[in-house]
Amino acid sequence: MVLVEVISEEPLPPSDERLLDAKEIEEAAAKLERPGARMQLESLAKKLRKEAAALKRVEQSQKTASAASTETETTTTTSSSPPETPKKTPAPAPTPAPTPVKVAAVPLPAPSAASSVKYTPVDRFSFDPGEYESKFVTIYVPLPGVGSIPKDQINCQFTKDSFDLIVTDLKGKSYRLFKDSLEKDINVEKSKKIIKADKVVIKLHKVKGDYGFDMWTKLTDPKKHDKKKKSKSSNPMSSITDMMKDMYDSGDDEMRKMIGETMLKQRNGELEQNTIGGMDPGMGGMDPGMGGMGGMGGMDDFGDFKDDMP
Repeated sequence: MVLVEVISEEPLPPSDERLLDAKEIEEAAAKLERPGARMQLESLAKKLRKEAAALKRVEQSQKTASAASTETETTTTTSSSPPETPKKTPAPAPTPAPTPVKVAAVPLPAPSAASSVKYTPVDRFSFDPGEYESKFVTIYVPLPGVGSIPKDQINCQFTKDSFDLIVTDLKGKSYRLFKDSLEKDINVEKSKKIIKADKVVIKLHKVKGDYGFDMWTKLTDPKKHDKKKKSKSSNPMSSITDMMKDMYDSGDDEMRKMIGETMLKQRNGELEQNTIGGMDPGMGGMDPGMGGMGGMGGMDDFGDFKDDMP
């Protein structure tokens, strides 16, 4: 009778299985002619190789832990047993095949909420209303070192009657300059910010009115909206107002400039009595009999029309 010894092969670790799968897939991909199919197989092979590397680290960690545990048990058994009755150390149990471990990506920290940012109000800035017919109102905001931080940390939002400048993380602080109820409406699309080394320049583009670009005397006017609600039809001088507007629309550049400057002087209280800004009573061909336009004087009766002038 012949005895046959059956030798069972020890199963391969999962890491080796993944590695062999990746090699066979790569060999199969090399034989493909279609680029798309070959790319899919190569991608799968790369994924298997990454999993094999991760599983290999897990297996080595488990082997190291198992060896250390076995050595500790052996040392404990030897030291506690009587020397005259040595005991045979049992063979360590075979290491079970580890379960495949999916390595998850470490999540990034959630961004801090905008409401948690504390802003330092900007209380120092310069205001330049510009000259007659200038297109921009300029605000100079001094912030030392602002030009050295990334541009995406400096933002300015514009609406037709407000702007909101926010500078974040400048030397550990965040700054904000918010102004609404601007004295005049602005052109949002043409307004802009300019970043310098130690300051931010805000350029508010004026809106062109009936007499050219609006003339500003201050940055904000909380009563602006109340003034706009008044009805112009109730103005007793509306006919004269319409006449002045018609003269401006139909006049040449010199006439437009003269009327615009006159309206500015009238609003600032610089007109002389019985004259329109010291203009010749004839006013470029006008009937001399109009003189200072009668009882217009300093044009105090213009009412709401003064509020609409640049």
